[in-house]
Amino acid sequence: MSQPSGQVTVAAPVLLALARAALRETPGIVRLAGTPTVREGPTITAGPGAAIAFGAAGVTVECTVVAAAGKRLAEVAATAQAAVAAALRELAGVDVAAVNISIVDVAAVEKTRDYG
Repeated sequence: MSQPSGQVTVAAPVLLALARAALRETPGIVRLAGTPTVREGPTITAGPGAAIAFGAAGVTVECTVVAAAGKRLAEVAATAQAAVAAALRELAGVDVAAVNISIVDVAAVEKTRDYG
């Protein structure tokens, strides 16, 4: 069976939704926080907890989260980075240049409401 020809385009808001879903599913993240600013390059799309920009090396994702109190923050951040990168690579087929995680607060796990 032959493969169909053509192009597949994944819209930036879809990438944002995938990144945010990966963050929400990461153990040790209580909720998404604020709308981050992309450090380099123009922001393509942003929402609570994540902002995405495209560059020559691929997608850069900036994330802001609240971590669970008592968790090892470096481990939570590394797990979140891996989850976001994997979601974008595996589900959307995009190259990921960087995933930057900013933990802006810690909170008890029962406070799970986020802003998005």
